[in-house]
Amino acid sequence: MASKTNFDVIILGGGAAGISAAVWCADLNLKAIVLEKGAELGGQLSRIFAPIKNYPGLPTENGIEMSDHFVKSLQSANCTIQTNVTCRALDLVSKEIVLGDGEVIEANAIVIATGVRRRMLNVEGELEFAGRGILSSGAKEKDLVRDSHVVIVGGGDAAIENALILSKNAAVVTVVHRRQDLSARHEFAEAAAKKTNIEFKLLHTVRRFLGNERLEGVELTDSIGNRSTVDVQFALIRIGVEPNTELFRGQLDLGEKNYVAVSRNFVTSIPNVYAIGDVACPNAPTIATAVGSAAIAVKEIKLSI
Repeated sequence: MASKTNFDVIILGGGAAGISAAVWCADLNLKAIVLEKGAELGGQLSRIFAPIKNYPGLPTENGIEMSDHFVKSLQSANCTIQTNVTCRALDLVSKEIVLGDGEVIEANAIVIATGVRRRMLNVEGELEFAGRGILSSGAKEKDLVRDSHVVIVGGGDAAIENALILSKNAAVVTVVHRRQDLSARHEFAEAAAKKTNIEFKLLHTVRRFLGNERLEGVELTDSIGNRSTVDVQFALIRIGVEPNTELFRGQLDLGEKNYVAVSRNFVTSIPNVYAIGDVACPNAPTIATAVGSAAIAVKEIKLSI
């Protein structure tokens, strides 16, 4: 039988929320371990390529720089960190997790900081042409689209902001949105409407991506089922995010769209199990919320265990 390693707190996720929770655990003399499935800490921060100006006192040129600041804050913390972690079993009631290598870890409290991931269309060609025409970031890859035709899928802030970024280099940007109206903030939508090289395909959905070695076209379906094909060289999908909560389904109460349901102190439906950051805060998915929710949760843990 495998031996167990004991901690005061297990933190699931090494993004902004998880790192902040670890820092607070160190400050409050709680023995903590951060378990991160990725190769590095930082979470969603590593995929932000535009300047971050709305985190008070620490403006950065991109999310990678912000992530570096967060990770450095752990250097003086008495905290165990494991990356490239896989989970074989998790029991939130007993606060026990079995890792992929068989290691068993238990704690008095668990903090869920697993964040969110970008939603996919789940259509033909989406995976096949990733990196071969389907972009990962408008800000990072804007120079690739010079004099090209780009399709952007989505109608929210991220989609329209990327349309504006890519329109500076692309010949044409076509925004494909399944609804009649955009959900992006007014200033983004207004700016996009004024750009002569941004066009809109509203009430349309993507049926599949087409091409051979690289992306060559996008097949669309309109609201009454008519199909059409747009010849493009690049595409970017921005249809929102979804929470990383599969591991907890059947154990925790989940709210709308499978985000973790929490109290005002970020307690879940199981005592001494907390959820913080984007996975529990769909209405305010920001760095500031991640940091603040971590502080509240860890202070609550200090009082309860």
